[in-house]
Amino acid sequence: MSYRTLEVELENGRVRPRGGEPLPPKAHALLTILSPPSSEPDETAGPSIADLAGELVGIGTGTHTDLSSNKAHLDDFGR
Repeated sequence: MSYRTLEVELENGRVRPRGGEPLPPKAHALLTILSPPSSEPDETAGPSIADLAGELVGIGTGTHTDLSSNKAHLDDFGR
């Protein structure tokens, strides 16, 4: 079975295609209803990563290297 994804708008029980692609004359469909984006911040979403990192943000000097690029650090890896 093949499928296509079409973006549509529902208004008063009527389905209208959104964009230039027309709806097929007959089809079986699975409908997922998306909520409109909220203009208010989500109070249930906890703090952001920046809030959690707090004072750690910006302390790096960019001099840290990847130890795996130095083969001496991997000599006894897995033993």
